[in-house]
Amino acid sequence: MFLRNFLFYALIAGNILAVIIGFIYYGDQLSATPPHLLLFVPDCPLYVLLAIPILLKLVKNDFYSFLVSAGLLKYGLWTIIIMLSFPSIYFSPPLIAVTLLFIAGHLIMSLEALALFPARRLSVLAVSLVLAWFLFNDFMDYAVGTRPSLPPGAEALAAAYALILTFTSVLLLHFKGKGLLAFAPAKWLRSIIFPQKQ
Repeated sequence: MFLRNFLFYALIAGNILAVIIGFIYYGDQLSATPPHLLLFVPDCPLYVLLAIPILLKLVKNDFYSFLVSAGLLKYGLWTIIIMLSFPSIYFSPPLIAVTLLFIAGHLIMSLEALALFPARRLSVLAVSLVLAWFLFNDFMDYAVGTRPSLPPGAEALAAAYALILTFTSVLLLHFKGKGLLAFAPAKWLRSIIFPQKQ
């Protein structure tokens, strides 16, 4: 019980720290963004922030949990893929320590997506709404320009990754979500967050 509680509160603290670091990382971009576009800028810290009410059991809504899980999975994997796609930049001596820290954090973010995923399957309409939301986010990022800074020449590749991950994350969770709940690391993390469901 002590270990479970320690790990649970460490997870909460880690999420809060990740949100703070994430918003600091996006600070300059947020300050230069018009207010009506702010929602579309800080993708990773936004979904980590939205996960905290689920972790604290303040929100118990399957649609909300599905939306947050899809966002955590999509943007967690997107960040890792972008960093691995440009090793000469992200793994250069000045950045390698930060890159490894970011990759570890985004792996945990992706794992958290599976742990928070609702066991009950959503309706096709609900899943379609989530898919539409993330497609709209992709449009805002790459047509309007709310995406984060990228290495030179990376925009087309980043947009392709984002689009692929929009469909992959949402549809994978919808069609294979229950199977993913059996994935050992996700199952372990879920047992820490929701011990009563084990």
